[in-house]
Amino acid sequence: MLNKSTQAHRSSVHWLLSYQGRHTYECAFAGEQFRVEVQIAKERYPEYSNLSKESFERSVNGAVGFVTAAPSRLTTDFIAMFNRLRYEEWSAQVSEMLKQPERFKGFIPEGFKVYVGAVYSPTGWSRLQSFEEVRGLAGIPPDVAIDPTIDIQ
Repeated sequence: MLNKSTQAHRSSVHWLLSYQGRHTYECAFAGEQFRVEVQIAKERYPEYSNLSKESFERSVNGAVGFVTAAPSRLTTDFIAMFNRLRYEEWSAQVSEMLKQPERFKGFIPEGFKVYVGAVYSPTGWSRLQSFEEVRGLAGIPPDVAIDPTIDIQ
């Protein structure tokens, strides 16, 4: 059983919401709680925007596959933990789906997206870790790991 002092340092990742191609997660790491966001899909340029199309592509669609938050939160240890906990949940869900192939036929994911941290500047997004570094530290098998920052044609 955990006491209050150990609970404060327990890491967790909980999906909170999705909106306009972006997932928001509530996280606990190193005794702190905070939120991070991941742009999971490209968005089309909105009818009304104060950004030019070029700026929108750079700032919104350029973030696909990146974990974003205050830069001090996006340490390599946090990003590896973030992916590890997501992978454990994903793996458990896939295992359940495989037990019921008739129910989930066509819906079983073929790979797990490994996200890396990034920070934004006026010239665009800069990754803070490499895909392979995070994948390795998180213990995600190479045969299921997908780098979502690479466009698949």
